[in-house]
Amino acid sequence: MTVRGLTWLVAVALTLFTFGSGRALAQSGDEASRAEARKIGYAGVEAFQAGDFSTARDRLETAYQLLKVPSLGLWSARALAKLGKLVEADARYLEVIKLPTSVGDEAIQEQARQDAGSERGALSRRIPSITVRVQGAPIGEVAVTIDDAALVGSALAENHLVNPGRHKIEGVRGTARVHVDVTVAEGEQKEATLSFVPTAAGDSGGAGSPDTGQHPQPGVSTGGDSMRTLGWVALSAGGAGLAVGVVTALIVRSKKNHLDGVGCGDGGQMCPASEAGNVSSYNSWRPVPTISLAAGALLAGAGAYLLLTTPAPVEAGPGGATSASRRRPLLGNVRIAIGPGEALLSGEF
Repeated sequence: MTVRGLTWLVAVALTLFTFGSGRALAQSGDEASRAEARKIGYAGVEAFQAGDFSTARDRLETAYQLLKVPSLGLWSARALAKLGKLVEADARYLEVIKLPTSVGDEAIQEQARQDAGSERGALSRRIPSITVRVQGAPIGEVAVTIDDAALVGSALAENHLVNPGRHKIEGVRGTARVHVDVTVAEGEQKEATLSFVPTAAGDSGGAGSPDTGQHPQPGVSTGGDSMRTLGWVALSAGGAGLAVGVVTALIVRSKKNHLDGVGCGDGGQMCPASEAGNVSSYNSWRPVPTISLAAGALLAGAGAYLLLTTPAPVEAGPGGATSASRRRPLLGNVRIAIGPGEALLSGEF
């Protein structure tokens, strides 16, 4: 235990033992309460000196509530500061400064008040703060809290002292709720902005006007636009596949004519050795036209089916009514058939 700690430990004990006068009895309660406060306060100071600040905080708080004298309040504030409860420690220091010194040894109590003043000055530089801003909504319409503690009126624009660590800032406007988390270190100053989505003129907090069911209907979307787009994509891809099939068919025919001209036959078994590369190329190209034509026909048929069966966008008539003829598909029954060397698309109008 340090010399300073021992000095204050003795001071607290002496303070508690000097409540024999009538004036002390009037302010501190009966002898049993003073004895209990003396015992708990002594244990709290010992825990503080041992580095057990949580235990010290609890015991010194209990002793201080039993016997509100500056010396006990000073040790209570110190324990709170050690635990990072800087805001609470600042409030306790201020309370100690305002306490009377007419209880017990006035010299000791006056020294405790002076120490509280100097220590509070040093502590104030360590306390972080948060300034809350509101965007997208009138400040007067937003209820703001920091860690569930409400802020009122012009206090929103002020620096709010908080303990080091993470804090939740929340704003509520009607049914809209916005929150941000802010982490601050000792001595740090930060801003927290609550951004609300601007609402329509006359709408306060998302309550809005009653829905009468009468809405302008420039058009009715049935999802047909995406299906028609898909139809055009499939039709275009099918056309490309058919074109590739035709081109590659001409290439294969050209290669076949060349091989026939040099006497190749029986699947290339009778070809000269010099034509081995041409035979290999021909065999590689030969299945391409069939695949391309079949895929192209399938895609083109699917695209045509989507375009012919998907209704065009429907415009609402007077009173929101739509025409049944505009909703009907252009084809009532469509069939697609693909066979060797052919593709068939048929339907009933």
